[in-house]
Amino acid sequence: MVRRVVFVLALFLVLLLFFGAPLYNVSSPERMSAGSVLPVEAGTPPAPPDPRPPELGQVWDNAIARDSFPNLATNGKTGTLGGRIALTFDDGPKPRTTPLILDTLQEHDLKATFFVLGRQAKAHPDLLRRIVEEGHTLGNHTYDHADMSGLSPGQMRLELQSTQEAVDGALGYHYPMVLMRPPYGSPYFEGSAALPVFRRVVRAEGLFPVIWTIDSSDYLFGGHPEALVRGIVRSDQRRRKTQRDQVLLLHDTHGQTAQALPEIIAHFEGSGRQFTEVDELLADKYARP
Repeated sequence: MVRRVVFVLALFLVLLLFFGAPLYNVSSPERMSAGSVLPVEAGTPPAPPDPRPPELGQVWDNAIARDSFPNLATNGKTGTLGGRIALTFDDGPKPRTTPLILDTLQEHDLKATFFVLGRQAKAHPDLLRRIVEEGHTLGNHTYDHADMSGLSPGQMRLELQSTQEAVDGALGYHYPMVLMRPPYGSPYFEGSAALPVFRRVVRAEGLFPVIWTIDSSDYLFGGHPEALVRGIVRSDQRRRKTQRDQVLLLHDTHGQTAQALPEIIAHFEGSGRQFTEVDELLADKYARP
């Protein structure tokens, strides 16, 4: 009887070790590998590797040392030469159009910068995750598309910080955005008195304001993607002689933009421009000889 009891207990321990260990590894966060990411619902998981180029932190340090308020294209020029073009998209993500734009970028193996609204990131976390997973960069475009010229410093910070929180919540980890684009380009235009305050706020938040050199005005071409393409071609041709790098403003919230994007890409490819990213232009401006 004693031998039988000992045998049963030993068998029980063997089964517990064999089946219990894998279950423990799966259910216990402490047993997960360092690169694992928990579901969003489980709380704030550890961040995956930084999706930005590793040199971007050094870019910020160099930029602050050289420029009181680092930026890109706020004066209508990038400050770099090379004849390149960076694609940027504002106001999304939007379910009807952002996937079409992502499909086109994927087909052409191109990367872009998406300046997202906090409210849209919160409403469409699946699209935000797809943007990041496909290698594109996220930038801060405020939570509610607020005109920064009409806000107090506290309200400006709230718009930016709320967007960062919405992005982190949608992705399930901390994605440190270092690029931002103020809606309407304000307060950089029309001599806004809010510009000094805005500059101090974005510097304190560790953000590079990024405007544009080519405004597609795509929101004006509803139902006419061919007219949108013609307008971009004309704008690009006017800048061709300088060989300056360009930043193109588009919106991933309009059907005509999604329809026109393949021809827009074909124009730049055919004209000899090389596609680049905003991160690369900032690195060239501030961190490379």
